[in-house]
Amino acid sequence: MKTQTNPFNITKAVDYSDEELDRFWVDFPMETGFKGIIKPTSDMPMIILGSKGSGKTHIMKHFSFTSQNLRWKNDILNGLKMDGYLGTYLRCSGLNGFKFKDKGEQVTEDWQTIFSYYLELWLSQLLLKNVIKILEEGSLIISNEHIISLEIMQLLDITEESQNIKNLSHLVRYFSELQKNIDYAINNKSFTQKKVSESIEILASPGSLIFGIPEVLNREIKEFQDIKFLYLLDEYENFTEDQQKYFNTLIRERKNPTCFKIGARRYGMRTHETLSAGEGIKAGSEFEIFDIDTIFRENKTGYNQFINDICLKRLDLAGIKIAKNEMSDYFETFNIDEFLKKIQTGDKGHFLALGKKLNLSKYKFIRARILANLEFNENILLERINIMLFYREWKKGADLLSASENISIACSKYWLHKVENEHYRIIQKFKYDILDVLARENGEKIRSVIGFDNIVKISNGIPRHVLIIMKHIFKWNEYFEMKTFKSKDLKISAQSQLNAIKDTTKWFVEDARIPGDDGSIAKDSIERLCDYLRELRFSDIPPECSISTFSLKSKLIPAEISRIINFLEQYSYIIEVGERRDKNTNSRYSTYQINGLLAVEWELSISRRGIVDLNSKELQTIFAPDSDNEFKSMIQSEKNKYNAPFADNTNTSASPTLFDKF
Repeated sequence: MKTQTNPFNITKAVDYSDEELDRFWVDFPMETGFKGIIKPTSDMPMIILGSKGSGKTHIMKHFSFTSQNLRWKNDILNGLKMDGYLGTYLRCSGLNGFKFKDKGEQVTEDWQTIFSYYLELWLSQLLLKNVIKILEEGSLIISNEHIISLEIMQLLDITEESQNIKNLSHLVRYFSELQKNIDYAINNKSFTQKKVSESIEILASPGSLIFGIPEVLNREIKEFQDIKFLYLLDEYENFTEDQQKYFNTLIRERKNPTCFKIGARRYGMRTHETLSAGEGIKAGSEFEIFDIDTIFRENKTGYNQFINDICLKRLDLAGIKIAKNEMSDYFETFNIDEFLKKIQTGDKGHFLALGKKLNLSKYKFIRARILANLEFNENILLERINIMLFYREWKKGADLLSASENISIACSKYWLHKVENEHYRIIQKFKYDILDVLARENGEKIRSVIGFDNIVKISNGIPRHVLIIMKHIFKWNEYFEMKTFKSKDLKISAQSQLNAIKDTTKWFVEDARIPGDDGSIAKDSIERLCDYLRELRFSDIPPECSISTFSLKSKLIPAEISRIINFLEQYSYIIEVGERRDKNTNSRYSTYQINGLLAVEWELSISRRGIVDLNSKELQTIFAPDSDNEFKSMIQSEKNKYNAPFADNTNTSASPTLFDKF
C-alpha cells in the first residue's frame, strides 16, 4: 500500500519555516481572535505564559514582522498601518544567556552589564533588519537615511565611528561587529586569562538603543509615525534571574512608541524583581498576564473549535478535504450497546469477582441465592449496578440475603417503570464509571475515552497533545494498512486511537521530564498519586464518581510538598482547576485534575466531577513518604475500607461513599 502523507509529522512551531507557519495559522474563534487577546498595539507590556505545546511560539511569531511581511507582501507599509505595529521577534534561547555568568562560585565580571549591552545590540540589529527589508523591497524610500543612521549613532557613548556609517545597513554591520567582539571575549576568556570587561567597551546604556531607535524611526520616517514598535521576546525562561531583572526593569521603564510582549513557560518567570532597589513589576499596573492554558481551558467551546480548525487546516493542506463539522464522524466512538452485548455473552467477570468474595464460610450457604437475586440478564449495566448497591449494603453490615432481594425488586421497578430510584440516580451520574469497571472486570480495554471529542478533552488545553495523537493515529493506520480520513465509513479504529494515545503519553512523560533530583521526586509522586486514585476509582464502593480530580487543604500543605505540586502543575502533569471553600469550615482547598494523557494511562476518568479530598496524612504519604512501605500500607488500608469483605463492616463512621450521598 502506498504510504500516506502524514500532515501531523511536525508538531513544533520552531521546526517550521516562516512560510509554513503562515500557511498553518489558525486564529482563535472569537470576534477579535488572538489579536484581541495579545493586544499588539497596547502600551501595556504583556507576559504570555503557556505550557510546553500550548502554541505560544506560533502565536508570538504570528505578530512578528516576518509574518506581517508574508501577510501584506503586496503592500507592507499599508499592512503595518492597518496592523498598527511592527513586530521584532527574538527567541531568547538563541542568546545562550547562561554564557553570561561565571562557571565557578567566584564572581569575576559584571555580567549583568555585559548581557544588557549584548541584548541591546541584538534587538537593535533585528529591528533595523526589518526596516532594511522594507527598503530593499522598494515599499519605503528614506531620503534622509544617512541622517537617521547618525542620529542612532548618537545614542551610543562614542562618536569617532560615525564617519563610517552612511546608512542603516552600515549600522547593522557595526552593531554585529560589536556583538562579535563580546562573543570572542567570552569564548576565549579561559584561554587568554583576560576579563571580558578588559576586552570590550560598553558603548550603550541600558535601554538607550531598545527605546532610542524606535523614537528616531518614529520621529524621522512619516510612515512609522502612527505605529508601535513591538518587541516579542519568546522563551524568557532561558534568561537567568539577573537577566530577567534587567529586562523587567525595561518593562517598568517602557517608553513610547515601544511595547513588549514576553513569552515564557509556566515556570519561566524566575523573578518579578527589577534593578530598581529590588522592587518588582506589578501585574495590572505595569504589565498584564495572558495565560494561554487558562484561556483554552475556560473557553471549552472555543478551544474545541480551535483544535478542529487546526486539524482541518493541516488535512486540507495535505489534500484531504473534510467538511467543517464532520471531523468527529471519521472516528470510531464507544458503542455502549455493542459493549454491553459482548459482556452479556461472556464469562461475566463481575459475577466471578463477587462470587469469590462471597466464598467465605459464613456466606457460602447463601452465595448462590444472592447471585441469583443480583443477576439481571435483561440489562448488564443494571446487573452491575445491583452488585455495586449490594457492596454498599455489605459495607453497612446489612443482612446480605435480604439486601440482595430488595435490590432485585428495585432493579425490576426501574426496568419496568423507570422509577427515579437508586438505579436511576446512579445511571444519571456514574454511568461511565460503571462501564469502565465492567470493562476492567471482564478483561476488555477501556474504550470510553475514544472519539475525536474525547481526544480534544484529553489534551487539557494543550494543542500539541492533540497534534501528536493525530500524528500517531496516521502511523498506526499505516501499520494496520488502513487509509486515514478516506471515508466516514472507514473510521479510525479504537485500536489505532488507543495506541496513539499511549504513544503520546510516553512522549509526554519524556518530553515533560523535570530536570535533576526534583524530576525524580515529582515522577515518583505523580505515579503514587495516580496509583492511589486508580485504587479508589475501581474499588467496590468508590468514594467519588469520575475520579481524576483531587483537592488539598491549602494551609495543610508543607513547603516541601507545595514545591513538588508546583513542579507538577508547571510541567502540566496536573491541571489546576481552581480553588474552593469548605461550606462548614470556610477552609480553602486547592483543586487539581490529572493530565488527560496520564488519566487514560492510569484508567482514570477524563471528566471532572467528583473530587477526592486528600488529608494531611495522605498528602504526606503520596508526596513525601518515609519509605515505599508507608505508601503500600496506606493503599492496603484504603483497599480494606472500600472493598468487600471490608476491614470492619460495623464501622459506619467511615468516609461516605458516592452511594451514601444519595
